[in-house]
Amino acid sequence: MDLRRLQVFAKVYECKSFSRAADEVLLSQPTVSGHIKTLEEEIGVPLFDRLGREILPTSAAELLYEYAVRILYMVDEATSAVDAFLGRLRGSLVVGGSTIPAHYVLPEMVGRFRLLHPEVRVTVEVGDTSEISQGVLAGKLEAGVVGAAAKDERLICTPIMDDTVCLAAWPGHPLDGRQATLSDLATTPIVLREPGSGTRAFFESALAKAGLSLEDLTVGAQMGSSLAVLMAVRCQVGVGFLSRRAIMDDMAAGRLVELHVEGLDLKRQFYLITRRERTHSPAAKAFIGLCLAEPGEEADQAA
Repeated sequence: MDLRRLQVFAKVYECKSFSRAADEVLLSQPTVSGHIKTLEEEIGVPLFDRLGREILPTSAAELLYEYAVRILYMVDEATSAVDAFLGRLRGSLVVGGSTIPAHYVLPEMVGRFRLLHPEVRVTVEVGDTSEISQGVLAGKLEAGVVGAAAKDERLICTPIMDDTVCLAAWPGHPLDGRQATLSDLATTPIVLREPGSGTRAFFESALAKAGLSLEDLTVGAQMGSSLAVLMAVRCQVGVGFLSRRAIMDDMAAGRLVELHVEGLDLKRQFYLITRRERTHSPAAKAFIGLCLAEPGEEADQAA
């Protein structure tokens, strides 16, 4: 059974799409379809039901996928072991980042890593903290950088960098220029991140420490990314709690202002998350070592 064909099959299974799988494996869609057809002929059973634009894996595909994942993992492990023996670092590395780390922290980390190991191709997956944690747990990501510590005991969460969440508003907002209070939050429309976001989880925790909950606030809207929250604040939908890293450019350009809230501790940390007891590839070990070696400075230097 051809390994490349098996790799293509696994990607089609995961993507539930020939076209998306083709993008992932850097092949044309007809080539991907050809690999699947040849594999089906080889094992003598259909692997996917074609339902118009949608495809569904058959029972045979479910069974084959379990073995394919194990086989492909062993191939990667063997290749990495030989590379380590020969003292070279190459191949691919897939890591994840929640919204703020992915946009404002990981690019610099990946840049430093690539300078040291130019033969390693790095892929950064972006999601909220919950999605990145699940990706690390499932083995799809070797590591992740997120804005809130995961509670799952199967994950190791190591603080690597400080951050500050701040309350952003547009110039001329009624609270602009004065100290906001906790009572102001109850009457000021606020734009929130979605459940699962590290920023939202941290904000809810900070509220709880101050004796408040989301029910005490006026929620004007909920957005699925930090950029969406930022744009909503610029459009005066409401004020928003965002990492200071995300609004530095807008503050410098005069599009946004930072409001200071009395009685709310908004300092937090970013965490490196890895799967406990997982055997990491040499590339992953090197990347994790880089993340842990030089903790980053806070917001103003990183923007």
